[in-house]
Amino acid sequence: MSATRAFLKTKHEWPLAPATSAFLSSDVFGHVIEGEVVASASGETMALFDPATGLEFARCAAGGPEDVDRAVRSARQAFEDGRWRNLDPMEKERRLRRLSALLGQTRDLLSDLDVIDGGVVQAYSQFIVQFGIDAVDYFAGWPTKLTGHMPASPVDVVVQQVRTPIGVVCVISPWNGPSAAPAGVVPALAAGNCVILKPAEQTPLTAIVVAKLCLEAGIPPGVVNVVQGVGEVVGAALVAHPGVDAISFTGSGDTGRRIQAAAAPTLKRLSMELGGKSPQIIFDDADLEAAAATVAGAVWGHSGQVCTAGSRVLVQRGIHDELVATMVEQSKGIKIGSGFKRDTQMGPLISQEQLDRVSRYVGLGRAEGANVVLGGERHGTNGYFHQPTIFTGVDNRMTIAREEIFGPVMSVIPFDTEEEAIAIANDTEYGLAAGVWTRDLSRGHRASQALRAGTVWINTYQRVYASVPYGGVKQSGYGKSLGAASIDAFTELKSVWLKIR
Repeated sequence: MSATRAFLKTKHEWPLAPATSAFLSSDVFGHVIEGEVVASASGETMALFDPATGLEFARCAAGGPEDVDRAVRSARQAFEDGRWRNLDPMEKERRLRRLSALLGQTRDLLSDLDVIDGGVVQAYSQFIVQFGIDAVDYFAGWPTKLTGHMPASPVDVVVQQVRTPIGVVCVISPWNGPSAAPAGVVPALAAGNCVILKPAEQTPLTAIVVAKLCLEAGIPPGVVNVVQGVGEVVGAALVAHPGVDAISFTGSGDTGRRIQAAAAPTLKRLSMELGGKSPQIIFDDADLEAAAATVAGAVWGHSGQVCTAGSRVLVQRGIHDELVATMVEQSKGIKIGSGFKRDTQMGPLISQEQLDRVSRYVGLGRAEGANVVLGGERHGTNGYFHQPTIFTGVDNRMTIAREEIFGPVMSVIPFDTEEEAIAIANDTEYGLAAGVWTRDLSRGHRASQALRAGTVWINTYQRVYASVPYGGVKQSGYGKSLGAASIDAFTELKSVWLKIR
């Protein structure tokens, strides 16, 4: 009996959609290259684990350089022969809209897969699935909206400036939101590129579904290929391959720096969304009830495994104790468990490695003198669960305030003045996002201008929309995704000179 079937037999209580049960009936999940699901050239496979139990539930192909080369050759041929980039813009739009419709029809499968291999709770997985669908809907309209312009030029020539696709784009997606993969792939498609999707090795299944739906929507074979495998092998081979023109990466800063170095010899276009240590500043005139709930939710959401998790909570001293008490009271009854349980509010971490990482940082926080006022321990004995944890007495120089933990750990830092809050917030190598809570709109505006972050939310947090650009500054990366910024990222600007006789 395959690992998948044996595992599902023991998990009969899961409320799986029929499409999910059918999909998981495969023994091994392969790459998708030139429109076909194929095994690795080496025949090697790798195990997938359910974070809620720690049990192996499936096996998928483990790619190597030969699989990467095959995928790149397929994508390069598809780009060069123009089967996608030369398609009528209106027809591109029709097929991308068909993809959106198919994703909508497959939402139950996508949501289930996020829960099974990513440990995502149902509410969050449904949000991620809808975000992916919305992004496809938005970018589906771009093929008919790509325009150039005619700059001032001498009278004996006509100069056109047009946007053209880059070529073969490698999209390396993270494990913390598998069903958001279409939001990374479709902008490149809308711009006329061919895409190789490299999913995280922990959560590869959604990428297979997306590639199959692309084919069903009428996107030609070779235009979207998927190669699975560990980053050190498959990701490294894609970054170094001379047939890949651009890399779009979401992940850790350490990996981003290695990608930047490895891509240098071939001068690839890079767009990278890296880590964060985002501050949330709560002033004493804020709506404390709303702030407490949203601020805590921004750290507990997906067990803190979100790049924009507002894990540095800066609180004006006069309301410090009240706000902490409110957050502790709101958070101490959080239901922790499998994402398939309807009352679960916080799921597991992605792996034993991540659980060990979070536990290590909690230990460092205690050792450096911070106070645990909530949580601080592993939850249960099965799976990779950790309690929501709040530290007070945190100084911004402490390790837990400096380094990205990527877990449900909040550091509360007091401040006295607006100027001090901004200084503390900006005293970090990261610059992905920030939050400001105040009823004083002038203060909110001043703070938004002073904060060095790619996104600033005022009296809300972690809102995203397909048309609004997103990305970081400093060590949180460069390049923007979503909105028109994605189209800029995946196109080249070409100048065409025409001599007039």
